[in-house]
Amino acid sequence: MMATTATTKPSSKVTKGAALAASFIFSIDPVPASRPRVTRWGTYHLKTYKTWLEAAGKYLKGLSHVAGHGIRPDTPLIVVAEFVCRKPKTTKLLTPKGDIDNYLKAPLDAITHAGLWGDDKWITTVVATKRFQEPGEEPHTALSVYEAPRESLFNQLTQFIRGIFRCD
Repeated sequence: MMATTATTKPSSKVTKGAALAASFIFSIDPVPASRPRVTRWGTYHLKTYKTWLEAAGKYLKGLSHVAGHGIRPDTPLIVVAEFVCRKPKTTKLLTPKGDIDNYLKAPLDAITHAGLWGDDKWITTVVATKRFQEPGEEPHTALSVYEAPRESLFNQLTQFIRGIFRCD
C-alpha cells in the first residue's frame, strides 16, 4: 500500500519568480520506467513499473476534482524532483541504479494519466536528483510543480550560452 500526500492548491510561495502550483510526495520506493517489451502478442512494461503506476494512479485519481485549482492548463511548467531510493544492504554504488530520466518518467506519467495536467509537454525545465535514503528516512519521490515565469531560467541560460559562442 502506498501512503501518498499531495497538495494541489496554489501557494503564495514563489521560488525565483516561479509560483508553486502543486507538490506531491509518493511514499513508495521510486522505480525507473522500463522500456516497453515487445512480443508477438503485444507490448508490456515490467511488473515493478506497472505496479508503481497503478498505485500512484489510484491515489492521484482522487485528486482529479481539484485539477484546475493548482496546475493551470496550457501553462509552461518547471518540475523539481527528488528520488530517495532504498539502499541495498551491500553496495559499492554511490547512487541508485537507473537513469534519472527513467525515474522521472514514472511520476510524470502517473500525473498525466490522472488528468492533473493536460500533458507533460508543457514542462519546460526539470531539476532532478536521486540518492539513497539516509538512516531513519523512508524511500519516496518528492515532486514540486511550478508555473514557469515568462523569462525562465532555461531561456536566460540559453541566452548566456549563445553569448559565449558568438564569433562577432
